[in-house]
Amino acid sequence: MKERDGHIELKRFHKQWRAYALISHLFIALAISVLCVAIFRRFEQVSFLWTIPVCLVILGIMAWWTGLMKTSTRDIGRFLNQSFPELEESADLLVKPAESLNVLEKLQVIKIEDKLSNISASRLFSKRLRSSALVLLAGLVLAFGISTLTFSRNTVNANSANKTIIPTVPDKILPGISSVKLRITPPAYTRRSPKTQSQFSVSAEEGSSLNWQIRTTQRAKNIKLIFNDKEAIPLVSANELGTLWSLHKTVTKSGFYQVDLGGTLSDLYKLEVIKDQPASVRIIRPAQYSSIDFGEPQRTSLQVQIDDDYGINDAFIAAIISSGKGEGVKFREQKLSFQQNFSGAASYKLNKTIDLKGLGMVPGDELYFYVQARDSRLQESRSDIYKVTIQDTAQLMNMDGMLGGVNLVPEYFRSQRQIIIDTEKLLKERTSISTEAFNSRSNEIGVDQKLLRLRYGKFLGEEDESEIGGHQEETSDPADFGNPEAILDAVSHKHDQAEDATFFEPELKAQLKATLSEMWKSELQLRLYKPAEALPFEYKALRLLKDLQQKSRVYVAKTSFKPPVIKADKRLSGELDKIVQPQNNRIIDPKDNSQNSLKLTAGILAAKKPGRTLTASEIVTLNDASRLIASRAASQPASFLGSLGILRGIIRSGSAAKVPQRDVAELEAVLQKIIKQESRSPQAQSGTPANDLAKEYFNNLKRNR
Repeated sequence: MKERDGHIELKRFHKQWRAYALISHLFIALAISVLCVAIFRRFEQVSFLWTIPVCLVILGIMAWWTGLMKTSTRDIGRFLNQSFPELEESADLLVKPAESLNVLEKLQVIKIEDKLSNISASRLFSKRLRSSALVLLAGLVLAFGISTLTFSRNTVNANSANKTIIPTVPDKILPGISSVKLRITPPAYTRRSPKTQSQFSVSAEEGSSLNWQIRTTQRAKNIKLIFNDKEAIPLVSANELGTLWSLHKTVTKSGFYQVDLGGTLSDLYKLEVIKDQPASVRIIRPAQYSSIDFGEPQRTSLQVQIDDDYGINDAFIAAIISSGKGEGVKFREQKLSFQQNFSGAASYKLNKTIDLKGLGMVPGDELYFYVQARDSRLQESRSDIYKVTIQDTAQLMNMDGMLGGVNLVPEYFRSQRQIIIDTEKLLKERTSISTEAFNSRSNEIGVDQKLLRLRYGKFLGEEDESEIGGHQEETSDPADFGNPEAILDAVSHKHDQAEDATFFEPELKAQLKATLSEMWKSELQLRLYKPAEALPFEYKALRLLKDLQQKSRVYVAKTSFKPPVIKADKRLSGELDKIVQPQNNRIIDPKDNSQNSLKLTAGILAAKKPGRTLTASEIVTLNDASRLIASRAASQPASFLGSLGILRGIIRSGSAAKVPQRDVAELEAVLQKIIKQESRSPQAQSGTPANDLAKEYFNNLKRNR
């Protein structure tokens, strides 16, 4: 009876372990599913209700992976044996049938049954549950953080998409102004929605409409906005109390402005206009200069990447087909469209296969094309011009131009042509001859190709097939270590080395090596009885040879000179009064006074002392520098507006010592940036009396000679 009770107790532990393990898996699956949904919400707006099915799927995977349902009471007994030494590694005896136990095993079962009822296995199982609960808590915290970051990221992306950066540092507002509301309406081409801010500094798209609403604490007589120290626009009162004022303006260029409230000027506020850039068109494939050899498909794959600030409205391919040669060349223009519906997205990756035969091109023709795009503001931009050529095999077989010029390469061009002629003849007679004769003739052509390749290899120092491709490296002998002759042999120049025994330029040598490589491929296919596959390599080798022959020519341009007619009555007369000495006149502009004011301003800032006030002349100099910096700030407010405010603050205070050292350092850096290097102008040499005396002595010596 006690054996039965022990077995029941072990089953109870088994069920308890399964329950704790299932709850632990559920906590972990819930943590993973919440994190996955939170991360996915960064890209798509989905509901957190998706956590339930995702959690069930993960829970099923974990239960199958860990074998939760396959765990038996015997496994629980082993687990208890490892966790509780007092069971004496005998808990698995409770699983065995009573009749199968011997006397010692029965005594051991009776001994451990009392201990089994006293152990607290639930406390052991709950440790895993506590760890899973901590994982769930951490997952919930991370999911909440990711959701919060997602909202901030979307806000930043929306601001970036609208091309507007809201200032993080609040503007200094005049005491008489209680609030400001600035509504920015981007132009239609941006496809952006209007936005509102409560600061004066603004960054807006080019052509945006700005609407200011300024509310004052008391009734105001008039309010003006002064743009770039030049244009003053009064605001219109929007209520009877005179405390709400409004102004509407369309901005097209950057600058700065101030608020004039009854004669009191505010700080300088940035007015940054973001220019709309034309679309960027980049052709990824094909290469800028490509050619289609014999046997290759007469088509080219085009891959284009187009990006724009706000959106693409249209894009097409402008193709120009050139056919003929010399004075008989003809051009045809054609417009090719992409299989793409442009919906105004900011980026497109376009693909198109251009069928050259469908365009009416034949061997020898050339295709020039570029991609043109139009953005949402109807600004047009285009890529570079790309060229695709279909090689003309008939022109390669032409013998024109082979006899003229200085030819540094061997006169074996006809042999390669003969190989091509023999190969094409063999292909035409393939159906009329036996297989043995076909294979034999293909092998014979391969032998001819080998002989031609070896002939050209001699010009690269390859005397036999063992040196194909250049000089072979030799392994060093350990016995040569420290041998001076071996060291000199490795670094000295030798005329009998295969790599250097040539009279070609490096470019010609590289092209000749490429020709030998094509001959290798042609010979391989001919030896395999595949002349049709060898023909493209033969044509390419011939094309490289012809190009090599043209590069080795020496061209001398014709020159002609027609001397002036010599008058016989003036010849040898010795009259030189009509010969005028040439003069080179140069006008030197005076120095820019604005540069002097900037330099003087830098000196005033460097000489500041505590308690020292500016003089009247120094204030005039600072005002001149202020006007120059203001002209720069009108075009680049982000770079010069802060320095302009610092300089005007120094002028108002009447002393540079009252300004923080950090602001003065910033102003000095801007001054050094504006001050440009003066060009040196010709000046008279100033010599000392000793130099003048030496010069006079030297002139007298020359005169006496």
